[in-house]
Amino acid sequence: MQFITAPVPFTRHQAPSLGLTLYRLKTDPRYRKLYHGVWVDTQPATEVIAPLWADHEWALKQMHLRALLRLYDDVAACNVTAARLYGLPLPPGMDEGRIHVTTSSLNASKSRRGVVVHRYGGLRVSSFFELPLISVPQLFIELAPIVTVDQLTAIGDAAIGRWTNGPLTSLSALRGEVAARDRIRDRRTAEQALDLIREDVDSPRETWLRLWLIRHGFPEPVIHPEIDCPVIPAVLHPDLGYPESKVAIEYEGDHHRRSDDQFAADNQRLEALTAEGWTVLRVSKRTNMTQFGRLLRSHLASG
Repeated sequence: MQFITAPVPFTRHQAPSLGLTLYRLKTDPRYRKLYHGVWVDTQPATEVIAPLWADHEWALKQMHLRALLRLYDDVAACNVTAARLYGLPLPPGMDEGRIHVTTSSLNASKSRRGVVVHRYGGLRVSSFFELPLISVPQLFIELAPIVTVDQLTAIGDAAIGRWTNGPLTSLSALRGEVAARDRIRDRRTAEQALDLIREDVDSPRETWLRLWLIRHGFPEPVIHPEIDCPVIPAVLHPDLGYPESKVAIEYEGDHHRRSDDQFAADNQRLEALTAEGWTVLRVSKRTNMTQFGRLLRSHLASG
């Protein structure tokens, strides 16, 4: 975890204890009204707890949620807002500006500009960095109608993985949530994703690559196959692999090219794997996947 400098919302009734008059709140541009009766200091000296990967957008989301909690103490973030706060991978453009919250108070009115309120019977809430968020298994079902099978698979891989402060839940918990529901919007998407979710996945791009291989007729690769490399010496775990054919596949993000240390480590890994008779194929966002597919088929056929 880390502490980041961010505004802490306060109400009109708390303003006097901060040395602020109503007149100053309304006239000083330093203070911004988020919702009726709730302000923030745009030049904060306060710090809030946050995950190590938290960015500016995360800070804004948590600020708005905390502001709503000043008004309603029974709400929790849900839908795409909860997914963003948990650090789960969302499709581009889906994490829009509105704040999604849920409550188990089915009759309460919580209308606010820019806020979408979901009514949720049987709501379960988790505390994530002191923020009330809908439980991850319930969130998984909530997202099923608005994403594709592959996108929900990436969300599931992330939720049960070790990245973004995970694991946030388990595959058995996700399965149990789906099985326990009599009615689920787009149950087929949820069930298909459950069949594809795997443990020990390191990133959304690894999920994408694994699913690309499956969708294009390749056997499902092993995630992080264990390869003993006495030359280094070390046991290496490439992203994906076909141990019977001794073919390893690595996804290279931009950090592999920007960091000299990472570049040197990658070369050392490549040399060690090659010494053990493995062929290493690298994939990045610039890779021609048609050519990659032909090359992989050739290696698997010869292996």
